[in-house]
Amino acid sequence: MIRISIALFLFLPLISLSQHSVPDAPRSSNRDSSYVYTLPYEKGTCHFLVQGYQTFLSHKGEYALDFKMKRGTRVCAARRGVVVEVKEDSHAGGLGHKYLNKGNHVIIRHEDGTYGHYWHLMPGGALVSVGDSVQQHELIGLSGNTGFSAFPHLHFEVTTKLTPSHNQIPTYFQTRKGIRYLRTFRCYKCV
Repeated sequence: MIRISIALFLFLPLISLSQHSVPDAPRSSNRDSSYVYTLPYEKGTCHFLVQGYQTFLSHKGEYALDFKMKRGTRVCAARRGVVVEVKEDSHAGGLGHKYLNKGNHVIIRHEDGTYGHYWHLMPGGALVSVGDSVQQHELIGLSGNTGFSAFPHLHFEVTTKLTPSHNQIPTYFQTRKGIRYLRTFRCYKCV
């Protein structure tokens, strides 16, 4: 399993270089240009974007982001809202479809009816409960490697419906270089 994870991590850049997504302006009729999100981790910290919108590996056809993080890294709300779903009881993670429903996560409903999804949290890693109101930048969880995951990271996406099956929307983020869509293989510092 360790060999597979290392090989995948080393091979991932080669796979993602073949992506055909437009890095600065994703092609989607469902873009959320009305709100600027903060990066989903603590201010002053920097994390590498391993996989971005519509990358070949597991985000093909999806608007989702994977930030490389060590287990236990503090995950923060990228936008304020109300917690509508929490799972933190799984200890399982790895490659394969049998792990799809094993991912610990927090889902937050935003004021405009969209949902922020924070996946692959560690066991017991949700620091909020259903019904909690959270503010932007508020600590909500601890990253991990549960669910369909080859290595510890945070999977983040915004959707128009609670269930995340292909209703994701690309979102703008505030970065130290301004407001923009994020690009794969770059490190982004939360400001």
